[in-house]
Amino acid sequence: MRKINALFTENSELNKLAKNVQARQNLQQLWQAAAPILLSQNSSASSLTNGQLTVYADSAIVANKIKLTQVSLLTQLQNLQTTHQNFTECKVTAISVKVQVKSHPKPVIKPPRKLSASAVTSLKHLAQNLGDSPLATKLNMLARKT
Repeated sequence: MRKINALFTENSELNKLAKNVQARQNLQQLWQAAAPILLSQNSSASSLTNGQLTVYADSAIVANKIKLTQVSLLTQLQNLQTTHQNFTECKVTAISVKVQVKSHPKPVIKPPRKLSASAVTSLKHLAQNLGDSPLATKLNMLARKT
């Protein structure tokens, strides 16, 4: 059995397809590096034509957020183009946003909240003042979740 890479190099159509896939992966990596986490999780870079990056958003809310932060996103994309050699071929001068609603959207993973040290001490102090009550037990449990 021949290696898959040999198959791609011998067949010109498969070689074009492999290069197209690699270009799209580079474009998606550029978008993920430039966009904030919540935006990059809910959108994807599709194509780059004449300097215009087409981004598909999962919802209208995400599309509007991208449009509102377009200037800072373009600045971040251009900075990445100059500093990272993987992205030098991706010359982005504009962003076009389209909404593509998915039938099963990805669940948004929220980072867990952490209590500050002063909040933990305040909760423990309040629990001590309440004595041996169910509320004091719950406050102590909450204080331990830091």
